[in-house]
Amino acid sequence: MKFLIDQNLPKATELLSTLPSYEGVELVFFASRQPPLEHLRDCSVLLVRSITQVNADLLQRAPQLRFVGTATIGTDHIDLAELEQRGIAFASAPGCNAIAVGEYILSALLHVASQRQQILAGKRAVIFGAGHTGREVCQRLVALGLEVRVLDPPLQRQGIAAPPGCQYGDRTDLAGADVISLHVPLTQSGDDSTHHLVNSTLLDELKDDVILLNASRGAVIDNAALLQWRKGRPDVALILDVWEFEPNVDAELVRYCAIATPHIAGHSMEGKIRGTFQLYEEICRWLKVARTSTLADVLPQEPLHSRSLQGEIDQQKVANWVTAVYSVHQDDQEFRKFGLTAAGFDQLRKNYPLRRELSALTIQVSAAKSNQLKALGFRTQAR
Repeated sequence: MKFLIDQNLPKATELLSTLPSYEGVELVFFASRQPPLEHLRDCSVLLVRSITQVNADLLQRAPQLRFVGTATIGTDHIDLAELEQRGIAFASAPGCNAIAVGEYILSALLHVASQRQQILAGKRAVIFGAGHTGREVCQRLVALGLEVRVLDPPLQRQGIAAPPGCQYGDRTDLAGADVISLHVPLTQSGDDSTHHLVNSTLLDELKDDVILLNASRGAVIDNAALLQWRKGRPDVALILDVWEFEPNVDAELVRYCAIATPHIAGHSMEGKIRGTFQLYEEICRWLKVARTSTLADVLPQEPLHSRSLQGEIDQQKVANWVTAVYSVHQDDQEFRKFGLTAAGFDQLRKNYPLRRELSALTIQVSAAKSNQLKALGFRTQAR
């Protein structure tokens, strides 16, 4: 049985080699956006990330394919109807990189606030989407002291509670929002379609100094309308990790961004490993074999740093701690230098350096202040 695997699925070899039938398994890794044809012909399992389009054309070239997995939350790159029609099993990895995206938003927001000399506590935020990622973002913004409203009509109709510390809002909340962050899947049809959810009409409702962040999918925002709107509003701060038509990005739009990165918000080492592990679990279920590895077996355990809280928790201290683990500014600078071509965009993603999550930093703190730091994502130790 041949497994064809995106090379950016860490720990795939370690996990799949524990399958009881591993002696009959061949693991082949690929580095391009689309898998090589010579391996598609006889592969049984295909494991991808969001850059690979699994559509009718690909499936026609893979007659022996029986299982497709994507180590991502989103599935807009997968033709699910075509998989069902062909009887091919499918799995995704919901929530695998939600923490990493939440920490990207935290880092970017703190960076822009520092440039503006702006205190975020007390500001109003609107989060589009209250799924896995939206909830991680909400948790961190609430911990920073922002007043958070969530827009997610499908979840609200299902009676699912808003994230802790937040309330559901509606479109009227946008006009007063200081921060707006997008965390929705890309859908093309239906009452809740998110394609060009943010268009020229919606943009005109926003404050002239709003911080607008998108770490979901590029086409959730009409990028052409965004550029024209931003040109007339010099005080707006755009933070974009995703781009319409990527890997081709609008270089002019990049110049108008406060932070611009090549779709790497979810690229923490822990997040990638969680995605691989979730696919390993689904493969075990599909093969009807016992799972012999645990997530703890493959997650990195070594801490990066330790800090001790002196005095009160304030925004600058939090920003310093975040930067000690992850500097979004560095990703921004690399993108502006090397990522404005399609090839450069893909190379930055493929060769993205090791990035740990904030839990790699331990902060020694009193029990009374521990919960706030944990909500931001840090590991704490009583002193």
